[in-house]
Amino acid sequence: MGIYVCFSFCTLLLLSTFCLKIGGYNVCKGFNIIKPQILVQKQKLTLCSTTFDSSVEDSTEAQKKLLSNKLDKDIFAVALPAFVSLAADPLASLVDAIFVGRLGPVEQAAMGIAISAQFSIAKLYNDPLLKTSTSIVAGKTGDELEAAVATAVYTAIIIGAIQTIIFFFFSGGILNMMGVRSISEMRRPAMGYLKYRAFGIPAATMLLVTNSIFRGRGDTITPLYCTSLGTIVNIVLDPFFIFTCQMGCAGAGAATAISQWVTAIPLLYLLNRSVPIKLLGRDKTFFHNAFVAYFKAGVLIFLRTIAKISAYTVTSAAAARLGTIAMAAYSLTFNLGFATSQLCESISIAAQALLARDYPFDTNRKKESVSHVIRRSLLLGFLVSAALSIVTFYNQNGVLAQLTKSPDVFLAAKAVMPVVLMTQLVKGLAYSTGGIILGGLDWFWSSLGMQIAAVVCIGLVYILPPTLWNIWIALGAFMGTQVSDGFIFDFIVV
Repeated sequence: MGIYVCFSFCTLLLLSTFCLKIGGYNVCKGFNIIKPQILVQKQKLTLCSTTFDSSVEDSTEAQKKLLSNKLDKDIFAVALPAFVSLAADPLASLVDAIFVGRLGPVEQAAMGIAISAQFSIAKLYNDPLLKTSTSIVAGKTGDELEAAVATAVYTAIIIGAIQTIIFFFFSGGILNMMGVRSISEMRRPAMGYLKYRAFGIPAATMLLVTNSIFRGRGDTITPLYCTSLGTIVNIVLDPFFIFTCQMGCAGAGAATAISQWVTAIPLLYLLNRSVPIKLLGRDKTFFHNAFVAYFKAGVLIFLRTIAKISAYTVTSAAAARLGTIAMAAYSLTFNLGFATSQLCESISIAAQALLARDYPFDTNRKKESVSHVIRRSLLLGFLVSAALSIVTFYNQNGVLAQLTKSPDVFLAAKAVMPVVLMTQLVKGLAYSTGGIILGGLDWFWSSLGMQIAAVVCIGLVYILPPTLWNIWIALGAFMGTQVSDGFIFDFIVV
């Protein structure tokens, strides 16, 4: 296994370097001056009715204070709507966990392993498109904007259809890879959840892309409304399908799939009103530049995503090998941590957007903005994650009691809560530093840092004794390595 990990890591690095070569990057001159030509934005950007002019070089103290105040307003203007929108999906997963938890530990563990499998494969396909759409759409107008949007939606449809086929017809093989064999009592409910949720995957993929496009155009409110609608539908349908229709885990998957379509359809309609989405009857050259742009940036993010899902897949499989109770406890604590970390993710999105608008950082005015955004996002990431960890710690009994009715799962989850919350604290900083790297448009550094973090995590899973506590130790190291990578990048950039 160690040889396999090292080989995979070296392969990823070689592919990353090759992509940099064909993409026009110059690594030898330092990461802070890498300039991917497809992503450089040379325009004024308006957020919260505040326009910044890149020609300003020398700022007085009063001007610096005014700049800081405007940047702080921009951070909150982007972060708060993004937080509510991001929190909708994990909130729906928590609602699923609450209802399914009433069925028993087997069903709860089955849904946990199914969510982990779905997350891993969906992340592999969706992340490159999601993380590149915002940057590529930003600043585009006219035919370039229509081409970028149409290309993103067209690609999302294809990717969504592929994932539906994979999850519906190959769910058994996927569960085998996750450590759930045919004799396992978790297998049947897990397959039911995967197959029903598969019908909502095309909607989920289009939803991710349209969200990203709206953010790239400075609109975080419209996705918020549509996502909130879908979350409400999911909460209403969950008990109906799970208990009234007696579908169990499959009912939770069906409710999630329907809610994703309820969210995606109105969002696509509103996007089409803003930017006409015409996929048919276009000349081949219409999509060429947009496809090239997505490919050059997306390949590096694809490699980054492989590393990330490898770490989560290995930890989830390790928990599944410990048995039903341990897997249920792992699922519960993982979903809890994922839900409470969305505020940190929203700070990351704000940092990425505000840094990307000033790239390249080649003037005093831009450097002042970059320094302030980096300091503020790191501070906010730490404070928010610390506050969430403290609140969760002092209310852990009540929180865990709502998420499971099994005394064994409750005790197993409570036993690892200290290391879970410590990982949560580090995860907040990891999100902030990750947003800073992506905001600097350094796809290579982001990819490399995630690969190193994954190797550290996977290595610890196989080196340490197989316990739930040690699995979370490995996840904590995974987040900590990303933070270290981010601080190194911050030092280089600033």
